[in-house]
Amino acid sequence: MRALFAFAVVLAAAACGSSPANMSGPCAGVTCSGHGLCSANGAMASCSCDAGYRAQGTSCVSLTGPCASVTCSGHGTCDDASGSAVCTCAGGYVASTSTTCVESMSPTIAGCPILPANHIFNTPIDTLPVHPNSAAFLTKINTNSQGVFTDRKLHLDLGQSVDMTSNEYYGIPYNVVRGNSLTWKTVRYRSADPDLDWDPTTESDCAAPMTHAVISPCTASAAPTPQLPIPDNVRVEGGIDTDPSQPYGDHHILLLDADNCRLWETYHSYPNNQSSWDIFGSATFDLRSNALRPADWTSADAAGFPILPLLLRADEASSGAIRHALRFTVDSNDIRRAYVWPARHLTNKGTTSMNEPPMGQLFRLKASYQIPANFNPQAKAILQAMKTYGMYIADGGSDWYVQGEPSADWLDGTFDQVQSVASSNFEAVDLTPIMSRPGFNPDSAAVP
Repeated sequence: MRALFAFAVVLAAAACGSSPANMSGPCAGVTCSGHGLCSANGAMASCSCDAGYRAQGTSCVSLTGPCASVTCSGHGTCDDASGSAVCTCAGGYVASTSTTCVESMSPTIAGCPILPANHIFNTPIDTLPVHPNSAAFLTKINTNSQGVFTDRKLHLDLGQSVDMTSNEYYGIPYNVVRGNSLTWKTVRYRSADPDLDWDPTTESDCAAPMTHAVISPCTASAAPTPQLPIPDNVRVEGGIDTDPSQPYGDHHILLLDADNCRLWETYHSYPNNQSSWDIFGSATFDLRSNALRPADWTSADAAGFPILPLLLRADEASSGAIRHALRFTVDSNDIRRAYVWPARHLTNKGTTSMNEPPMGQLFRLKASYQIPANFNPQAKAILQAMKTYGMYIADGGSDWYVQGEPSADWLDGTFDQVQSVASSNFEAVDLTPIMSRPGFNPDSAAVP
């Protein structure tokens, strides 16, 4: 009798056009949005939708609502979010607008993802609107202290020498380490430079001895013996400086722990007399996570960004495709005393004028700029990345300097070709449409 009653319930559900969510096999948990019936075709689930609805993946969307004509590029499902169409993209795809899904090819190093595919750094931004203050931002950046405007050109802040003792050693190198077998070094948070007179540990991360569990913040009470995975043969931005006065300089160390897919980055790094390192700030990032730094925290970068994910790399450029955003600097005096998502930290040398770009402002190469056909593959890839993914103000420094790694694989022509591009070919990007989407989290770099 109970069996007959259960069968009748299933028939009633089918007659009402709903799909039982507890079916076994491919249809397990598939409700077809409550407006259709799920059926299995081998290992695939599909929906037969009620009248007035159409199938979209394993959902049924209304033919009359905001999703009526939205296909999500065939790679997602559309939802009615308070009267607006919003696509949830399938795995391997990210939303370039609220109603389109594009393929994401998240970059990797040593088998680790360099942030998730839906991280804003790995998301195309070429269809987003121009920032309303774009022209004012460009004027501010390109006007010197005497009020003279110059249409400045890009500069590649990288070099072809990999010899840290060379005067031609330009760029920010990175190190791949094996954290599970490496002997981690105990570091000191200090500097002999009298201008660095604050406590960097309150916004720094480090690891505990033995377990290498992350300690954040890395204060003296929380981490009396702070450790980092610094190898003996570490490569340092600007080379290894043994001057005991530790003159001011970035001297970043970038460490990708391939065993744990975790990034560690340090700032103002100098070897000390204890066979270890004095540093003046450190930050860690789980490369499988979209989590941002805590609000108002710096990193090894002024904007609170990770450095490596935005760095130009010769292997990517040589492949002809760079699938992530880039980083660049402008004079600190021209950066507003504010930061915008996804940045987490500001500098105080500028003013509060809305004509100055804030820390973390995104720029892109205009769609109207035609990349010359005779440019080499590296130059084309760099400029196309600036169009598709853009580049973020990540720190104060020389205007329009785009950071990359030192590598002997950089072609001579790449420098001349990229550096021929004037800044007037750029525009600031407005990220408000992404920040206005349902599900947006200001503490995450995920694009909903």
